[in-house]
Amino acid sequence: MPVVSVENNEQLLSEYQGAGDTPVIFYFFSECNLLCDDVNPLFNQVADEYPQVLVLSVNYTCQSVVEGTDFTIESTPTVIVGINGIESCDDKLVESQITEESLRGLFQKYSN
Repeated sequence: MPVVSVENNEQLLSEYQGAGDTPVIFYFFSECNLLCDDVNPLFNQVADEYPQVLVLSVNYTCQSVVEGTDFTIESTPTVIVGINGIESCDDKLVESQITEESLRGLFQKYSN
């Protein structure tokens, strides 16, 4: 499955709700954050290696993008796993936690 770029809150909710009980990996980034500039290509590279995982890439320049969800986004970049509308607190990576190793571990966990 290719990475789906989410443009608005309606699309985010539609894609997420459409996944049902399939885990979804969300990548929240901001175009104005230099750390995101470094993480974006790494995230996309790892995501491309796991086509069986649904991945939503959310440009988090507007906080309204996550209205109607239970996501806690305090900074970008943030990677969250959501299942059945619930954020998995055990599977959340923020800023410096996002490494190639941590991303691969997360994708491998949910690629089965």
